Amino acid sequence: MSRTTAVLLATSMAALLGVAAIARADVVYEWTDAKGEVHYTDQWVPGAKLIRTETAHGSPTAATGNQGIGSESKAADTQIQNEKDVAAVQQDEAKVRAQRCTQEKAEYQRLIQSRRLFTTDKSGQRQYLSDADADAARLKARQAMEADCGTGS
Repeated sequence: MSRTTAVLLATSMAALLGVAAIARADVVYEWTDAKGEVHYTDQWVPGAKLIRTETAHGSPTAATGNQGIGSESKAADTQIQNEKDVAAVQQDEAKVRAQRCTQEKAEYQRLIQSRRLFTTDKSGQRQYLSDADADAARLKARQAMEADCGTGS
């Protein structure tokens, strides 16, 4: 590639980038901050909505650029919503885990504080557990508690 070709190529690229920048300058985003104030900007921020504006030149290139930016904005909004959904699921799972932890702690405390453990058979009669079976039930309850609450609970 000759020097002249390289200069011509670089000049062409700069001109194309300039046209793209001019086309993009007609894009305006509207967004509302935490205080409820509406702001306008030429750069996308999370939650911003693209406002379609007419270009001064009315060129089809600028309109195509706006559509591309609009789809980028929509894709970014979708990604942000997906991240919020993932965080909400994680919070819900944490709540359920905390409820199970509370239940497991209560059951473990009940088993530890009971002098004698029993089960009830089909006829409603109590069947008392041997010391070994009671210890196994307490151990199982402790392991369930640690699984839901973490170790050291």
